[in-house]
Amino acid sequence: MSGTLPGGGEPTVARSGAGDSNSIFVDPAVRRMAWLAAFMLIAFLATIVGALFFGILNPPAPRTAVERDLAIAAATIESNEASATPEDWYVYADALVSAAQYVKAERVIETARSNGIEDPAKQYFGLVAARLALARGDHLRALEESEAAMKALETQLEVEREAYEASKQPSVMIAEGLGANYESLRLIRAEAYEALGRFDEAISELDAYLDGNPRAADILVWRGDLRVENGDREGALADYKSASTYLPGDEALAEKLADLGASNE
Repeated sequence: MSGTLPGGGEPTVARSGAGDSNSIFVDPAVRRMAWLAAFMLIAFLATIVGALFFGILNPPAPRTAVERDLAIAAATIESNEASATPEDWYVYADALVSAAQYVKAERVIETARSNGIEDPAKQYFGLVAARLALARGDHLRALEESEAAMKALETQLEVEREAYEASKQPSVMIAEGLGANYESLRLIRAEAYEALGRFDEAISELDAYLDGNPRAADILVWRGDLRVENGDREGALADYKSASTYLPGDEALAEKLADLGASNE
């Protein structure tokens, strides 16, 4: 009498597999929790993919010279901010200006000035502040900043000359004079004056620059352009011919000379 139990009932067969494993999802609360967990996982994965795509988790390498210079300057400051030199901070601020990050550049300049981070023989932050103003199109501010920095350099040179007379120990500034930053400030002033249509003053700044840098062909061409704007064709021709000595065969310069009835041969 196999297959029957006492009392005539059928044997009970234990069931396993799909029925048992899915039974927990019969509960609506469990199903909601499962869907919520799945949604959260998808959202998390989407966030990771988006971060990778936009370079948040893995920033892209610098693609241009400006981006590279800014990355190097920022790394120099971040690696040891406490021992960063005025020149390090200047290079960082200048890189920010070049990258058109003007608000951040201004913040760095203000912080450096308030903390007394400056080399009086270089006037780094007067120079970069003038560049920042020029980049923003604030030409009057560029003239103010450049004038203040140039006067500070002139004053510092006098201080160091007096110290040299007393000690006979020459400094770098005694050896170099007002320095390259002073000349750069002149060019900023010339550009600002040009933008304001004040060509005579722009030419005067370039005159002073060329006194110390007579072979600066690009500046000779620039002064020639300003003289053309100012109606001085003869002066412009002289500048273009001088520049052609250092730029033989330059096509753009040849066109300028041709416009004035000459050649660069």
